[in-house]
Amino acid sequence: MSPRFISEHATKYNYFCAITVCTGSLLWGYDSGIFATAQAQEYFEIKFHPSPSILGAIISTYTAGGAVGCLFSWPIGHRAGRRGTMRIGGVIAIIGTTLQTAAVNVGMLITGRLIAGLAIGIIYFAIPQYQSEIAPPEHRGSIVGLHPQFIGFGYALSNWIGFAVSYSHGQFTYAFPVGLQILWAVILLVCTFFLPESPRFLIEQSRNEDAFNIMKRFRKGDEAYVRKEFKQMVDQINWEQENEVSSIVGIMRKPSYRKRLFLGCFVQFAQQICGISAINYYQTKMYVSLGIRGPTVLALAGVWGLTGPLANLFCLAFVIDRVKRRTMFIWGSFGMALDISIVMAIVAIYSGGPNTVANSFGVVFLILFGVIFSLSWNAGAPVYCTEIFPQNIRATGGAIGTFMSFLVQVILAQASPTALNNVGWQVVQWLHSYRIRSLMTSRRYYIFFLVLNLFCAACVWFLLPETFGKSLEEVSEVFGDTFVTIHMDDAVPAEKLQVTNRVEGVELKA
Repeated sequence: MSPRFISEHATKYNYFCAITVCTGSLLWGYDSGIFATAQAQEYFEIKFHPSPSILGAIISTYTAGGAVGCLFSWPIGHRAGRRGTMRIGGVIAIIGTTLQTAAVNVGMLITGRLIAGLAIGIIYFAIPQYQSEIAPPEHRGSIVGLHPQFIGFGYALSNWIGFAVSYSHGQFTYAFPVGLQILWAVILLVCTFFLPESPRFLIEQSRNEDAFNIMKRFRKGDEAYVRKEFKQMVDQINWEQENEVSSIVGIMRKPSYRKRLFLGCFVQFAQQICGISAINYYQTKMYVSLGIRGPTVLALAGVWGLTGPLANLFCLAFVIDRVKRRTMFIWGSFGMALDISIVMAIVAIYSGGPNTVANSFGVVFLILFGVIFSLSWNAGAPVYCTEIFPQNIRATGGAIGTFMSFLVQVILAQASPTALNNVGWQVVQWLHSYRIRSLMTSRRYYIFFLVLNLFCAACVWFLLPETFGKSLEEVSEVFGDTFVTIHMDDAVPAEKLQVTNRVEGVELKA
């Protein structure tokens, strides 16, 4: 258990680098949220005339591009490193966001969304991967958790900007909020030229001396801690490069690697299938179904966008480095299942009717759903996915896992508008002796998320190993793989903590 929010080992420079790369996280959150409010603007409706299926295409092409981008991040990450991956993604993001801003028809808008999504897919895993590889083990949760924190901040920012411009009129209500995406993409690109590369990636490239110098900038306090952490990294990464597989065929043939890949895909799947994506994109329509009208719809979207980051910040400060990963996931899934069942019952019985109290409770529980998500899967999933893969397949496993995340988002983004329009409710039929004959038919959209949250909680209980408190190298032991070096809590004499650059033969000393 870590008693402090700020790490005693990470320097200010470490935190600066971890926060700076979050510009890409903010870009992803902002772009995801801006079309939740853009579709509620009068100008958007007049300009593009989107039907439910076209609206679904506008939303889902972004995530479709993200899915393709995830697969590109695999070879890019191996060759260009974490910093190079973010740089390439930044360039592509500038192109895509510019096309969205200048769109004169649906075709141009969808093209811009597709290209911007491609960029996000390329950088989406590179950001938490970079953060995970520079973080001290005991604070990896809070440092990697900055990624979803800034996603949430970007989403909240987009909601409030959308609300603010709703008091204006004409093209400005679309061009200004959508155009701000270009700014975030430019900042990300510029920042990549001032950040150091991940030390673990440099070790993979046999640049141990460079990696060691960067590690000294990332760590403070006891010098023995830095030497011990660095020796662990070098020993394990070198051994894995020389003895382990890294091809996709090799991953599928090795049981422990195959299990890691399956779990990475499952965690990304579970994070999205809980229902958060559908609410993110179409919450304004859900508020309307609860009888909310006018500017209040956009104001509630802004409230939703604020509660998530606040809850996530609480999680980073008091939960993620103190509570085990499995515990967060299981209780998060149960909480979201209970919450969505309450929303389902309110919509089923009142469905936006004159009962303002019931409708208000429906809104409250929709917002509470985001809070529960932020306290569990939102913060925990990126951390878990970055730490379960060894260095030699981390880019590969992360790319495939995030592909699964975007694939689920594509399906939900495309299906949700039609589902929300078509789903209806039958009257609850009560039998004598207080028994329910038929509460709802199997067509009901909300019950889909209720069942899947319970399913995911069961899967976590039976399938997920615990990684809490382990260094990235020590996680290999959790999956039964070979661990060839020292543990962080081992007492090791200083003379045994020196390593050698494999290429240059340089002995590195603290």
